[in-house]
Amino acid sequence: MVSYHPAGRDAALYPAVQEVKAGHWMAMRQVLAETGTWPQWTARTQVLGVIAARRNVVELWLQEEPESIAARVMYARVVTERALEAYRDRQHAQAPGRQQHLAELVGRARQACEKAAELNPGDPVVPICRLALAETDPHGHRPEHRVAPPPPELLLPHGPWGLLEAAHRLDPYSREAWHRMLRVLQVGPGSASLSQRAVAMDFARWSVSKAPSGSPLHLLPLYAHLEEYRARRDRGEILPSLFWASEAIKPALTKAFSDWFRRCDPATSSPTDLNHLAQALASGGFEHEAAVVFQAIGDFATPAPWQYLAHQPGQWREAFETARSACRRQSKSPPPAGRRP
Repeated sequence: MVSYHPAGRDAALYPAVQEVKAGHWMAMRQVLAETGTWPQWTARTQVLGVIAARRNVVELWLQEEPESIAARVMYARVVTERALEAYRDRQHAQAPGRQQHLAELVGRARQACEKAAELNPGDPVVPICRLALAETDPHGHRPEHRVAPPPPELLLPHGPWGLLEAAHRLDPYSREAWHRMLRVLQVGPGSASLSQRAVAMDFARWSVSKAPSGSPLHLLPLYAHLEEYRARRDRGEILPSLFWASEAIKPALTKAFSDWFRRCDPATSSPTDLNHLAQALASGGFEHEAAVVFQAIGDFATPAPWQYLAHQPGQWREAFETARSACRRQSKSPPPAGRRP
């Protein structure tokens, strides 16, 4: 049975998520205290931050333990998420006072990041939150959002490169940091244009050229291709089978499958990454390889990317199951010659 939980395979995170939903913070404090690596810390605080953003549970924690480093980092997560949600809420884009409210939220998030950095300057979550906030400043009004790219990548645009570098110094090749940067480039000025999407793709390919073997950054081009697909689908330009079978996408599939999936531990990898790879392989006609990835996924499906291929977003489970069943059937026969990523 297809299941989804924001904690994914992180069993220790499950009770913390449930407790946060109920308005309690003790389990969150415990799981964060038991977190041993920066990638795990980043992933757990991101999941908890999204859930806690619509509750006052982190504020209650801070009232009890105002000098707690974990509580301060979680507060930075929460207020950053609130600022991003307000910025993306296009339904109220013209609401009276919205811009002032957004500015207040962003300012509160920046202050929270500063306080967290004072208590724990080595935490990569702080520059990641500041990098995420660059999305709310698409025209680069703040100096840290219009920094020149690292040489020799002069064809890439100015942006929050210093914040990406700060996160990289603290946690090299941080998955979330690079995804945040990709998002900033995708939603910048003229993000609906072909040139802006090309910029995001260039960044994704550049990231792959820098990433070590086994890094989830090898999947960044697939995320960029998905955004391209969504834009063209919304305009009625292309069918999924035609888009994903393009020879232009095959190099990205090759890299993602061989340099990431074949070298990763699915049990500790992002379920979202696994689902994106399975979708791209299945849609591109590489059913045998997709079947292997589906095996690694098990029933830990994620709404994205399947919701973008389903007839209705709410039918994403059906889209996942349909693709998985087709790949399983196809994998029982020998793979066609010349069709390996």
